[in-house]
Amino acid sequence: MRAALAFALVAGAAIAAPAPSADAGRAAPARVEAFFTPGDEVDRAIASRIDAARRDVRVAAYLFTNRRIASALVRAAKRGVAVDLVADAAQHASGGLPRVRELDRAGVRIWLREGLAAFHHKFVVVDGEVVVTGSFNFTQAAQDRNAENVVIIESREVAGRFLAEFERHRAAASRLQ
Repeated sequence: MRAALAFALVAGAAIAAPAPSADAGRAAPARVEAFFTPGDEVDRAIASRIDAARRDVRVAAYLFTNRRIASALVRAAKRGVAVDLVADAAQHASGGLPRVRELDRAGVRIWLREGLAAFHHKFVVVDGEVVVTGSFNFTQAAQDRNAENVVIIESREVAGRFLAEFERHRAAASRLQ
């Protein structure tokens, strides 16, 4: 595996966010790693972040066929971590989310998002502190055959933005039956 690129970033500098109040102070620096396929074991990097979860994992997915990532989510749910997935309803209906039933049986709470041309998000938030995001769909093809990217950001501020987006879509989604 090629070494991942790591660097510091001031949280909020890379995202559009409301201006902080005068007493909020400066955001803590974030730790950021970048991964690319082909070459890096992106699914292993994502699974390791999920395996480290202590409280909760929130996943937003367009497609989901990757066994390694699914297994990490199953392990997390079985050890009592709250795991939630919002996925694209049309992809579920067409077979693009074959891991969903396995996740559901393990106790992952699953919602399907309709009403958009595509629910094209691809991110994971772990314990409100770590964000995994990028072009990487959670698929075997993304790992084995595509040119993809993933950035892993350790920042509560950035994670908070992603959690708000996750909750916005979960509120508009239907629970898997």
